Amino acid sequence: MNSSNANGNAMAVKATLSIVAGFVACFVIHKRNLKRKQQSKEDVNPREEEYEASFIPSDDSDTFYNQLGISEENLPDHIKREIHKQRQRKAKVSMILMKTPMYDNIYMLDQDRQAICTISMKKAKWYIRKNIAEWSSPKDGSELAKEKDIKCIRLLFEHNGKSTKKDDESSSETLYLRSVKQNICVSCGNDGHHIRHYIVPYAYRSLLPDDYKSHMSHDNHRFTKKRMKKIENDSRMKMTGNDAFCSPVVEDPHLYHIRSCAIALAKWKDSMPIEKIESYETEVRSYLATCCTDEEEKVLLLSGKQPLTKKQLEKVCGVKYRVKNPSYIPGSEVVVSSLNQDPKKIEEFIVEWRKHFIATVNPKHMPTGWSVDNPVAKGSSFVLLV
Repeated sequence: MNSSNANGNAMAVKATLSIVAGFVACFVIHKRNLKRKQQSKEDVNPREEEYEASFIPSDDSDTFYNQLGISEENLPDHIKREIHKQRQRKAKVSMILMKTPMYDNIYMLDQDRQAICTISMKKAKWYIRKNIAEWSSPKDGSELAKEKDIKCIRLLFEHNGKSTKKDDESSSETLYLRSVKQNICVSCGNDGHHIRHYIVPYAYRSLLPDDYKSHMSHDNHRFTKKRMKKIENDSRMKMTGNDAFCSPVVEDPHLYHIRSCAIALAKWKDSMPIEKIESYETEVRSYLATCCTDEEEKVLLLSGKQPLTKKQLEKVCGVKYRVKNPSYIPGSEVVVSSLNQDPKKIEEFIVEWRKHFIATVNPKHMPTGWSVDNPVAKGSSFVLLV
C-alpha cells in the first residue's frame, strides 16, 4: 500500500514538473519574441550573448531548467526535441564561423617608408619569404609613426602603383587601402564570432574573371550569424528574378503515369472497373519487365498468369518520376554570361550589388574609405598589392 502511494506521489510530482516546465517555456518564448519585435522596430543591436538568451539549455553551462531544479529527463518530449534541435544548430554554426581574424592590419611601406596599404600576416610573410620585403618601421615624423603596436614591412623594390598625384592621396580608394580594418560586424559592431559575407553573392562572384575577385577584399565583410541570415534572405530575394529560368528537375510523364497506376491498384483496386484494372496492371507489368534481368521472370510478368504482389506494387509506387533536366542552366551562369566579359557591364553589375547592400543592410561600421564607387577590379592604382 505504501509503495503504491509512493509511486503515485512520484508520478504526480513528475507530471507537475512537466506542466510547470511547459508554462515556463511558453512564457520565456513569448518574452523573447516580444523582445525581438521591439528590437527590430527600434533597430537595436545588442551584444551577441544577450541576444542569444533563450530557454534552450547549452552543453557547457547550467541550463535554465536545472537552475529551477528540473532535470532534463523530466521535461516534456516537445521541449526535449527543441533542446536537441538547438544543440544541432549550434554545432553547425560553429563549423562555419571564422576561426581567425579577417584583418591582421600589417602595414606595407614603400622604399621611402611611406604607407601603401594594409595587408594580412600571410601576405606579409610571403613578401619576406620571397626576399622582396623586410620588417621595418614607419618613417620618423609621419602620422603612422605615432601609432603604437603596429607591424610594417618595407618593399625592396619600386612598386608599380606609386602615384605622384596629390588628389590620389585623399581619394576614397587610398583611404580604404591604408585604413585599419576592425574585426567586427560591419552592421552592429559586435566583436564576437563572425561569418564572412560577399556583397556580390558567391554564386555570381565565383564565375567572374579573376581580376574581380582575386586580391580584392573591398567587398568581403564580417557579420554575426543572426545578421547574416537576414542579409542572405535579402540577397536571395534580389536573385530570385534571375535564378528561375528553368527547373533543375522535370517530371517524366511516362514514369508519373506508371506510378499513378500502381498507386491506384494498391489503394482502390476493389472499387475500380475491371477494364481499368487490366489496363493499369498491363502498364505496371511492362515497367517491371523492363527492370527485370531474369528472362523467365520477365516472360512470367508479361503473361499475366500470376497476380501482382504487394511488394511489386510498392516498388512501382516508389518510382522517382522527377529526373534531372538536361537543359537546365543555373540562373547565376545565365546572368554572368549575359555580361559578355564586358568590363563596363561587370562594373555596373558589382556597383549595383554594392548599392543593394547599403540599402538593405545600412551598415554603420564600414572600413574608412569604403565606397560604392571604388574600383571593382585589381590593377587600378595599387589595389593589386592588397
